[in-house]
Amino acid sequence: MGFREGSIPFGYKNAKGEWVGFSIDVGREIVAALKQKFSKPIRLVKIPVTPKNRMTMVVKNKVDISIGSTTITLEREKKVDFSYPYFLTGARLLVAAQSPIRNFIPDLADKRVGVVRGATGNIVAIDWLNTSGRVKPKCQKVLFDEHDLGFKALQQGAISAYCTDESILAGMKAKSSNPNTWKIVGQYLTYEPYGMILPQNQSEWRDFVNATLANLIKSRRFEKIYAHWFGPYGEVPLPMSNKYKSLLKILSFPE
Repeated sequence: MGFREGSIPFGYKNAKGEWVGFSIDVGREIVAALKQKFSKPIRLVKIPVTPKNRMTMVVKNKVDISIGSTTITLEREKKVDFSYPYFLTGARLLVAAQSPIRNFIPDLADKRVGVVRGATGNIVAIDWLNTSGRVKPKCQKVLFDEHDLGFKALQQGAISAYCTDESILAGMKAKSSNPNTWKIVGQYLTYEPYGMILPQNQSEWRDFVNATLANLIKSRRFEKIYAHWFGPYGEVPLPMSNKYKSLLKILSFPE
């Protein structure tokens, strides 16, 4: 299984050097379901993936599934398959607490804005702000290979804002040395339904993953995993939105 190493709290290395995260816990549930189905030991091999190579790793059979913060899009569906959406968020901005930036329009005018490579939706959204004439003078898009590199640039003042999904921004803020020095601003610029990346033309595998996810939701086990990472006392406190709750209710359909 492919997981992220720098995307808190989906997949990252903690203070003890352990590779942990929300996505990894979901992956372990899939492994447990496989063990039960086949009545034999199943070993989980964790493979690091990045926003740039996460789909290629699946296409080239380097991993059987990639679980992280990947938005389901029609363009990506041409290369890979996806599970049901298991997370819902949207693009916002992380800025310094004292920053005058409050929103995408017009506060980003003539500002340097960081975004991770491979985050197609967020990159397109920033490009749209410029090409539509909403931001004048245009903002400058600065690309990074991983979110932690983008946050480092923000800390050093190399960029004025970092744009990505709210869930990831909340992780950056929560795990910084002083969370109060950062704030998340702006309305959602995009809606991002996350799916697990799967190989094309493997419907039995996709159906198994989807059934496991549906059963996790129905049993409320998924809710406990979410609370561990995103609940009030979790690693990254982030209340589940009403739209996200509705999505999970739809997915927990009767057998």
